[in-house]
Amino acid sequence: MISGFGKPRWNEPGKEADVDKRQLIMDAARELFTTKGYETTTMSEVARKAGVAVGTVYLYFKNKNDLLYGVKEDWDNEFLKFMARPEIQATPHHLRARPLVEAVFMLCEQQTDMVQLMGMQPEMVGEWHTHDGGTVQAALQVMFDEAQAAGAFREVDSKAAAVIAYGMVNQALIQCFVIEEGKDEALYIETVIDALEQWLVRPELLAEMGR
Repeated sequence: MISGFGKPRWNEPGKEADVDKRQLIMDAARELFTTKGYETTTMSEVARKAGVAVGTVYLYFKNKNDLLYGVKEDWDNEFLKFMARPEIQATPHHLRARPLVEAVFMLCEQQTDMVQLMGMQPEMVGEWHTHDGGTVQAALQVMFDEAQAAGAFREVDSKAAAVIAYGMVNQALIQCFVIEEGKDEALYIETVIDALEQWLVRPELLAEMGR
């Protein structure tokens, strides 16, 4: 099960203040990155907007690139929380593509500023492109392993499939919301769902689904 994914990194007793400060810093950074611009935003500006000392920012993030990745990771956790919902866990694996894809598109529709950051070119964000999908890809890999064990998915390498699925959906989101500004969102949703189902779901289950 993947219910362990998406939990806050700081959840030990007495860490509430750390959670608050870290979240304040990420919220400030996210606003500045998407309004002022990533390249022109400084760590001191982030600290000032968050209401903390510059040294406090560096306690949590080693540099601006690390801070940007923290912002992205925080956004990813919203999707992980959705994946861990009881109703999703109770849904047969071969029927999960639709609710999961619709959820991530809805999240992007509500938070288009984050999609702007997703769409930045690698050379603009230093080492960000060296990070993988982190916990999202790990959660997808777990789900793919479970789906194959349950006889719902074709036999695929779950790690490679998670990387490919993450990249495909990520690129579709960028194309839909960054390049086309949300036009044809329904078309992208249906296309991504169809691609995932045709690729991963076993043929006999596709037939039952009328796909």
